[in-house]
Amino acid sequence: MSMRDQASRSSQASQQDGSQIDLTPMLDVVFIMLIFFIVTSSFVKEPGVEIFKPQATTTEVCARGTIIFAVDERGDIYYNKNKLPLDKALRTAEAAKKEAPQANIVVQVDRETPAFAVEELIDTVRPVLTAPPCISTDDEA
Repeated sequence: MSMRDQASRSSQASQQDGSQIDLTPMLDVVFIMLIFFIVTSSFVKEPGVEIFKPQATTTEVCARGTIIFAVDERGDIYYNKNKLPLDKALRTAEAAKKEAPQANIVVQVDRETPAFAVEELIDTVRPVLTAPPCISTDDEA
């Protein structure tokens, strides 16, 4: 093999290596962004009971309402897909406030929910309220 053949083979090999794109830095950036979004996101815990919300003619948007309690037609309280006794509502609200200090409490009520059950729940969680609680309704059609 002559020197000329070796030189042409080495130049062809270097051209092939130069045409490949190294994806490692891009994958590093993608994984860092994924980790950032997972760490900074807040997850809403659904109450876990089907509620038929009453309709309202006037509504206001509830700012930062992510602590959601639900009260069904029997007056039972639900949080994070679990039925919750009234005496544990305060401890649950305190724990949720530690996870999301800026969050506000939202109460989802059924059309047939007794008013005293909602009033008892709000009175129970009142010590952790930093803003008035929100009552979730459907817009009037």
